[in-house]
Amino acid sequence: MSKSGRFPGAVTGTALWTAAARARESGRPDPLFVDPWAAALAGADGRDRLVASEQASGRENLFIPVRTRFFDDLLTAATWAEQVVLLGAGMDTRAYRLNLPPNTVVFELDHPDIFTAKNAVLQDVNLRCQRREVSADLAGQWGPGLEVAGFDKARRTVWLAEGLFFYLTEDAVRGLLRNAARLCRARALFGADVFGTGLLRLPSMRPLIEHRRGSNQPLPFCSGRPGELLAAGGWRTDTLVRLGQPQANFGRLPDVSPDWDGGPDPTMATCLAVGFRHDPTMDV
Repeated sequence: MSKSGRFPGAVTGTALWTAAARARESGRPDPLFVDPWAAALAGADGRDRLVASEQASGRENLFIPVRTRFFDDLLTAATWAEQVVLLGAGMDTRAYRLNLPPNTVVFELDHPDIFTAKNAVLQDVNLRCQRREVSADLAGQWGPGLEVAGFDKARRTVWLAEGLFFYLTEDAVRGLLRNAARLCRARALFGADVFGTGLLRLPSMRPLIEHRRGSNQPLPFCSGRPGELLAAGGWRTDTLVRLGQPQANFGRLPDVSPDWDGGPDPTMATCLAVGFRHDPTMDV
């Protein structure tokens, strides 16, 4: 494991195949969103990685488009937000495609090599909002770098950690939530996806799990209690939605009733979680 709390080689590869999934969604006749730059950002490497991933799992990844649309809706509905922080931004293009207001500042935090690859594709694209890059160790003290880039604790903020937690250690996830909460002195939301612990029992995950155990590395982060995770990080629960429920479906997944309890194996549930802070005196 790297000093950043992420697993070596996982971040860039994941960013590429996630972009490939967004490119495929954008080409559908009924897309949940349109990302005009996703194909170029993914490249052949990203497309190959997506194919390999889906061959290993035996099914098309329908989760990424649903997750992307869910967090798109969360952000565009937060018309009060003055700042957006994308933690582990990867090949995210929300600053370019969501037509955010000109006074909105989007901070993207990730490794410098991500920004080099990204800017090679997007350098000539006009922005309506303001975008700022922050090279960051997300398991370390990334807050000071964010503030140097112009982040204002007193401004209302939406934080997104899309597709990030799984690639961090548990300590890094909890520290990230606490650090974000400490930087909030005004209204704020924090959105993230949290995989259930049952994911680690899937056959397609076995090679990764065996490799991690054999090399004495921690397992990817999963949790069956996302609400408790938010609370421990200083966030009150706004929304907890399981994949397939009405707010996290968009006609792409098997229907799951709003009161579904997880069925025979609740640990398999993947949750889209949103926390909030309205009171700056909340303990963190």
